[in-house]
Amino acid sequence: MSFEELLRRRAIESVTATPREIAELLAVARRDIKTSQAMMNTDLDWAFAIAYNGILQMSIAYMNHLGYRPRGEGHHYNTFRFMEEALPEDAQMIKRLQKLRRKRNTTIYEQPGLVSEQDAVDVVQLASRYFTVIEAKLPSEITGPVPKEE
Repeated sequence: MSFEELLRRRAIESVTATPREIAELLAVARRDIKTSQAMMNTDLDWAFAIAYNGILQMSIAYMNHLGYRPRGEGHHYNTFRFMEEALPEDAQMIKRLQKLRRKRNTTIYEQPGLVSEQDAVDVVQLASRYFTVIEAKLPSEITGPVPKEE
């Protein structure tokens, strides 16, 4: 589904985000990756959920950089659907994000305790790899230190 189709279906909308706003989303993602690593010995469900949130924040940062943001209900699904179009060279990784989204929803809203140690390790490692992929696609004024407010 193209960006135009996602816009037509109102799954995404145009947005103008400043480099600072995008950098702040990346800072949240960095924090979440670090926190998820620290949670591994405490709570696997939350380690998984926090790493997932970091992935979501990175995706939204990249969407914002391209001039879009997710819209309405299903915004996690719509974010990753957008990323499928934005990063076709990383299609396998993005398809995996949709699976993680479903597992996160089940764990958070329906049945806690489903995340195994291996699940948590995998998503934390994926979050780190995904961060590297996204960061490489963004300009240095975004990936460097968070710009000061003007």
